[in-house]
Amino acid sequence: MKVYIIAIFMLSLASASNLKTQVGQNCQSTGSITINDFDVGPWPPAANISSFVTVVFTVNQPNTTIGVVTYGTLNKYQQWTFQYQMVNQMYLQNSFETLQYILLWPNIAGNYITQVTFGSLNAPPKINACWVFSYTIG
Repeated sequence: MKVYIIAIFMLSLASASNLKTQVGQNCQSTGSITINDFDVGPWPPAANISSFVTVVFTVNQPNTTIGVVTYGTLNKYQQWTFQYQMVNQMYLQNSFETLQYILLWPNIAGNYITQVTFGSLNAPPKINACWVFSYTIG
């Protein structure tokens, strides 16, 4: 009986559409920041809705700054659109941090790639962390 109840519970969790999902992978950066978790919910994306993005990261270098987190989205016509999250903060080495953002999805059906970069406050800015993921809007 316990196995039956647990199986139903797990099945209901798996079918829930508003669960967060870890998506994507690291891309090239200075390595000053390591992204540990990149969660998006709800997933998968749909036209004209938004999702919460939660990024958990570790700071690897002393006096690491984040000026702007840039969410760049590439569409099927090779056109970029951007959303920006202003952070403007310095972080201590070995600190474990979390950032959240509400990301608005495109409103046209197609395949997309979103690249998220953590830019430093330096001039010129350095990319301290980078994450990329792909998806389809139906």
